[in-house]
Amino acid sequence: MNKILILVFCAIIAVSLVISAVLFFSGQSPEPGEEGNDLPPGVTLIKAPEQETAGRPPGFPDPEENFIKLPESVNLAEGKSVETGEVTEAFVAANAVDGDLTSYWESRGLPMDFTIDLAGTYTIQTVAIRLNPAPIWEPRTQTFEILVSTDGSAFTTVAPSERHQFDPDTGNIVRVDFEPTAASYVRITFTEKSSGRSNGGQASEIQVYE
Repeated sequence: MNKILILVFCAIIAVSLVISAVLFFSGQSPEPGEEGNDLPPGVTLIKAPEQETAGRPPGFPDPEENFIKLPESVNLAEGKSVETGEVTEAFVAANAVDGDLTSYWESRGLPMDFTIDLAGTYTIQTVAIRLNPAPIWEPRTQTFEILVSTDGSAFTTVAPSERHQFDPDTGNIVRVDFEPTAASYVRITFTEKSSGRSNGGQASEIQVYE
């Protein structure tokens, strides 16, 4: 009798090994609810999309499709002269107009003005404040107002002080539109930021559009 039990036990083990080998080499896993599925309760098995080449598979939209849209016209601020107060370490003002979202400006404390010389007079109606869209730049708020000037001395508010939400899911972009206004200088006055990692205003890019 013992020999029979041992033979039966060995046969069961052999069959189990064969089934496991077949599943392994076929690259298939048991579907939820099928025999052999030992996933914990509440865990669903999802097959990876089939792909022949590297790239974002169908059904996974490009995050940029969710970004806040900006005007298709020229960014008047890129490469222009800027002026601000004391900055944090190497995060200088020029970083906010260099066309690179991975570099950024950060002031040492608040409130802080950031002024752009457009090197000409334009009729502008949109300003965008942008942070790096990478998810590590978690959602935060910044409070700021936007002012313009034609002579660099007398500034007029075109967008009053308001708390704005930055969210990487929408590109970490804040777009502010206002009535078309003649401007040679654009000034953003930052007064508050919610992120506790620093106590200054931040911008990877400040963009100005007609």
